[in-house]
Amino acid sequence: MAKDLRESELLKSPITVADYLFRRLAQVGVESVHGVPGDYNLVALDAVPRCGLRWVGNCNELNAGYAADGYARIKGISALVTTFGVGELSAINAIAGAYSEFVPIVHIVGQPSTVSQRDGMLLHHTLGNGNFEVFADMNKGISCAVAKLNDAHEAATLIDNAIRECWIKSRPVYITLPTDMVERKIEGERLKTEIDLSAPENDPEQEDYAVDVVLKSLQAARSPVILVDACAIRHRVLDEVHEFVAKSGLPVFVTPMGKGAIDESLSTFGGVYAGSGSGPAVRERVESSDLILTIGALKTDFNTAGFSYRISQLATIDFHSTYLRVRYSEYPGVNMKGALRKIIAKMGKLNVQPGPVPTNDIAEVEQDMSNDQVITHAWLWPRLGHWLRPDDIMITETGTSNFGIWETRFEKGMTAISQVLWGSIGYAVGACQGAALAAKETGSRRTVLFVGDGSFQLTAQEVSTMIRHGLNPIIFLICNEGYTIERYIHGMDAEYNDVQEWMYKDLINVFGADPNKSKTYQVRTKQELHDLFNDEEFSAAPFIQFVEVYMPKKDAPWVLKMTAESSAKTNSKPGSIASDPCTTYASSLYGIHSGEGEGDQDDTDKEADIEADITREIAGLRRLDAEAIFQPVRLDVKCVLFFKTRAPVEPVSFVHAICKDAHGVAGTKRSRWAKRLTPMSMMAKATEKGLDEVAMTVLEPHFHSGVEGSKKFAIRTTIRNHNTLTRDTVIRQVAKLVGSPHSVDLENPDVFILVEVFKNTCGMSVVPGVDFHTLKRYNLAEIYDPAARPGQTHPSMSC
Repeated sequence: MAKDLRESELLKSPITVADYLFRRLAQVGVESVHGVPGDYNLVALDAVPRCGLRWVGNCNELNAGYAADGYARIKGISALVTTFGVGELSAINAIAGAYSEFVPIVHIVGQPSTVSQRDGMLLHHTLGNGNFEVFADMNKGISCAVAKLNDAHEAATLIDNAIRECWIKSRPVYITLPTDMVERKIEGERLKTEIDLSAPENDPEQEDYAVDVVLKSLQAARSPVILVDACAIRHRVLDEVHEFVAKSGLPVFVTPMGKGAIDESLSTFGGVYAGSGSGPAVRERVESSDLILTIGALKTDFNTAGFSYRISQLATIDFHSTYLRVRYSEYPGVNMKGALRKIIAKMGKLNVQPGPVPTNDIAEVEQDMSNDQVITHAWLWPRLGHWLRPDDIMITETGTSNFGIWETRFEKGMTAISQVLWGSIGYAVGACQGAALAAKETGSRRTVLFVGDGSFQLTAQEVSTMIRHGLNPIIFLICNEGYTIERYIHGMDAEYNDVQEWMYKDLINVFGADPNKSKTYQVRTKQELHDLFNDEEFSAAPFIQFVEVYMPKKDAPWVLKMTAESSAKTNSKPGSIASDPCTTYASSLYGIHSGEGEGDQDDTDKEADIEADITREIAGLRRLDAEAIFQPVRLDVKCVLFFKTRAPVEPVSFVHAICKDAHGVAGTKRSRWAKRLTPMSMMAKATEKGLDEVAMTVLEPHFHSGVEGSKKFAIRTTIRNHNTLTRDTVIRQVAKLVGSPHSVDLENPDVFILVEVFKNTCGMSVVPGVDFHTLKRYNLAEIYDPAARPGQTHPSMSC
């Protein structure tokens, strides 16, 4: 204590660690703190009102995590407080979801004192083994920064760094606050200087080069389009995106996770693109484009309607928060915010081909309400679009609502909240509380929730928190007797997909709502819901309102049915050299599905005949479709299989995608027999003339046509069962055709030129140099073996 007093006397502006932490949160825009009290965080919570913040107090930590997620999606960042062990583990699902979906939450965990931890005391909320690090270790993989406030001298620096990382990387951070650190005094002068939340600027030279490459492709394109995805929202580049859309005049589309990123009232807005889950006009316009500019893409299964994109990387430019990719060339460290600003400044007139114009028109078969009054998804979601208002916040639960909202055209300024990637059912109820609270803090935005009865039963208690804080969301509960999305994946009539029917609307009274400041409804027909939408008092949302909407048990949006079918096939498909990687990636990248295989064997059958397995798997390639997307070519080279591909499969991007994904799950072997994959963009006879023909065609787009500046390259040659062309001859001939101003760099090339000579055939491709060695020169066997990369961590998904 004496030491603390002496330290306090030396401080200009003494402040407790807890006060410093909460004042910093207030400075970055947090006004309310979600969480649940526990004995290890109680003293810290005393600082919340002292710092001008509001304590929310949720029903449980999982709900609190969901609420913090919804709050952050409106306010930009949020704070969650839990207690050691039991509390933080209850919240860990919500934190993992926020990490997955790039949502910034500052998770503060009250811990036992540093003395108790040092002595390994057997305290409550522990595992009884003296290990106080186990829960922090669990959180490391779902946090972009971890700050352990065990030393008062480091506390302020650790707090500032964690909040900055949370904001810039748009992901959760984990801060531990031991009980004996809460009231320790530290220097408060730092609070006079706000945390620098600006993202690092791009290197000007790298940015200029990458931007010039983009502009050259953009100017040459005949029918370019823009596709905006979730990370354009998460990484706060919407101002740049909107300016780019306005100045370019190009057709702009959003993905399901990108809903709300674009003003859907714009004449250039074309609709939602999700591969086969798109409307025919949207799909035709996007997939026929010769250049697609994706901004913040997250190509997940539900976001792409079961990996059903038919877009070639050869026609794609990807903008991300940490890199830019033009076709197969990657530019690390060039973030999309800076690149877009410069593109907007330099961009001239472009070739613009108009896109489709989406509407909220209801399908003709659903329009006549006199014949069929049953509320269907085909009728509901377009009809909803006529009721929505500018600036609404629309929250949809995993399941029918998430997919149905694709069919709803938004009003200007609307925000969409959903959890398409993580997909934790029950999320939307908690998120609604957080979003509605954030809406109350920022103005008078209307908050609307659509949730299914099965999902609602997981987190229903959070409606009481909404009532407690006087929030006024409109909650539409879809009553359809259980888990519809699971029914379509598996078990349509299975008991495990059913739920007990509740008297849902009565919960408003059970949770103590003032009858004069709440209202409930029950609608079973289209006319009743139509009349409710037209009720001005209802639409004004003066207080919390709860609507039971009854729909058929087996009705679902058409795109949910299609995606669920794809998910079911993915879940049940055994691994093999044909179906995985080739067949699987033909499906995920291009939406090409194989016929049902007869008698696929378990990959773990050690008694299986290897030659029979390979024969069967090659046959599986022939079943991909009627035109055989992969055609085996016989060259009788031992231990090497050759397959000819056709559009839309492009060998370089195809192999690169397989190897990059394999690198992300090293140690989880997905292919039994394939060891190395080598892409060849073009093949010809193995003569000097044939090599010239191949080289001139393959090298042209990478080194000559429309390429400014110089590239560094390296040539890798493999020759098997051939004695005419030598390695030196091949290298000299290819290097000559590359020509100036490009130069050889064997250590750090921009691209590798792969040349393969087998018997009387030669082939060539140009692959990215940035990760060729990281991907073990496309050697799957080495990628899958973690021992080949000691101590190396797996890369997380970035956007």
